Amino acid sequence: MPAISFDGKTVVFKIYGSKIVVEGRTIEFELLREEEGRLLVKVGDAVTEIVYFESGQGVQILSGDVTRKFEVLSDRDILLRSLATESSLHHVHSEIRAPMPGLVVKTLVNRGDSVKRGAKLLILEAMKMENEIRTPVDAEVQDVHVRAGDVVEKDQVIVTLR
Repeated sequence: MPAISFDGKTVVFKIYGSKIVVEGRTIEFELLREEEGRLLVKVGDAVTEIVYFESGQGVQILSGDVTRKFEVLSDRDILLRSLATESSLHHVHSEIRAPMPGLVVKTLVNRGDSVKRGAKLLILEAMKMENEIRTPVDAEVQDVHVRAGDVVEKDQVIVTLR
């Protein structure tokens, strides 16, 4: 089930035709017009123009005078975040493992660095796509086990946090 993250909150939603269910609440909408980067949407009696553009792993949306940045989360992202949160409550050390085989393009942290939850640790190229590997918790980098140019296997330990 897709989700978005903004302002530190994760919101799960599902779209069924002209209805969107957000946290158990159903909202009916009508898509009046769709152009590249623009939507004209009617919800109830209100018509709103939404301007959007992709930015990194997220989407920035301008509606009225408000601009918000949303991170689009896959089922896998949601699972990894929940596992990271659960494991961070019980373990002092955390191993970050490669989610897939690939080529380390760039390491972005060094031993001893302090990192905040969501910080980029390294860039891993897999299937011609660059994937940002991020930390699931606030931590200190205990060790970086790879460097740019290394080929890694799925589940190989790439960074250790404490």
